Amino acid sequence: MKKTWLICSLCCVVFFNSSVAQTGIQKQVDSIQYLADSLYSKEKLPGIFIGILNNGKRSFYQAGFADPDRQMPFDSSTTFEIGSITKTFTAYVLTAVLMENNISETGPVINYLPDSVRQNQHLSSISFLSLMNHTSGLPRLPDNLKMVNIRQPYETYGANELYTYLKSCTPKPDGKSIYSNLGAGLAGVLAERISGKSFATLADQYILQPFKMGNPAKALTQHKSQGYFAANDKTPYWNMNILAPAGGLTSTGNDMLTYLENMCFPKTGKSKAIINKLTAQTVAITPRVAVGLGWHIINEKDQPPIYWHNGGTYGFSTFAAFVKDKSKAVIVVINQFNKKWGRRRAGHSDH
Repeated sequence: MKKTWLICSLCCVVFFNSSVAQTGIQKQVDSIQYLADSLYSKEKLPGIFIGILNNGKRSFYQAGFADPDRQMPFDSSTTFEIGSITKTFTAYVLTAVLMENNISETGPVINYLPDSVRQNQHLSSISFLSLMNHTSGLPRLPDNLKMVNIRQPYETYGANELYTYLKSCTPKPDGKSIYSNLGAGLAGVLAERISGKSFATLADQYILQPFKMGNPAKALTQHKSQGYFAANDKTPYWNMNILAPAGGLTSTGNDMLTYLENMCFPKTGKSKAIINKLTAQTVAITPRVAVGLGWHIINEKDQPPIYWHNGGTYGFSTFAAFVKDKSKAVIVVINQFNKKWGRRRAGHSDH
């Protein structure tokens, strides 16, 4: 689905490029709708949803259906899986927990793991920061992840399995950012262990309530989008068990724009301090692409940095981006698995 990224790229050009003349905005907005319609028809997708924040105004575009069986179109209140965009929530939550407990993000995580796991001194090189910017040396997925149900690859992977893996694993950090769902999941687990609260409670405490976002767990069933693995092949929402912080959240278009708007303009000093940490470049992938904490960064000459993350499950393909200190953000959703990423990647995003 190469055109998926054409939509994302065009959204970035229109709403993040400061050189675009105001008189040309409407023409390029029309181009976004045209590309959405074209992709929907050509790829025979279930549906596409695009939400845009531009100078304080929200615009929504859609093609096809959030639930084809019910002929229900996408709207700003439709629930969908955000996939690996969850990692940006996890980075925010973990950073907030560390700040409240006066723990440095460069400190070792081994001190906050169960006693039986601490015996593995190979873990002593892993810091909180390295989990959030993917430099920990942990693999993409643990090798003891057994996919009993191919459509629910994570549902049987709990705390026992995670700690069993960590007791004997040997991380291989090389200074590079190597994408790790395992590392992001562990980041959320550590936030839970330090705070004594569940990841869902932490997300509600630090993000959903302060940002005035709805709670997706309480979303009405009639507004829930149906995900598809392939054409006419429905797939369930993922139960990610212990690794939920790597990609287990759901949201709506309106709530995602609210989330991104708070990334653009933090409402409190505490939030601003957290977001400044998340958006500070920590490691370069290429001269143009870098990684902060949770967020990826695109650096273009004479343009402000674009902070972004994509995501995917076996039912949804997503993309979110924003520019700090500007009211510019975008969320793109397709309710079908992106086959280009392949099964081995378990539906998650990459750099």
